[in-house]
Amino acid sequence: MKRDTSTPKRSFVKAVSWETFSNLVCGGLAYGWFGDLTSCIAFTAVCFLVKLVLFYYHERIWHQVSFGKRA
Repeated sequence: MKRDTSTPKRSFVKAVSWETFSNLVCGGLAYGWFGDLTSCIAFTAVCFLVKLVLFYYHERIWHQVSFGKRA
């Protein structure tokens, strides 16, 4: 079986893809809950950036972990 050779670019695109989807869902929920579009957009934008960076590094760390990989 081919060993996982994910590149940092792949991890970044994967992080952007997931964060875009998850923040659209969370932004919609926040707007439904609070009803203030400006505050929801600002909060969602900050969360997007913070979670994007955290997800990227989380992905790169897990790339180095051999747990669950086959040789």
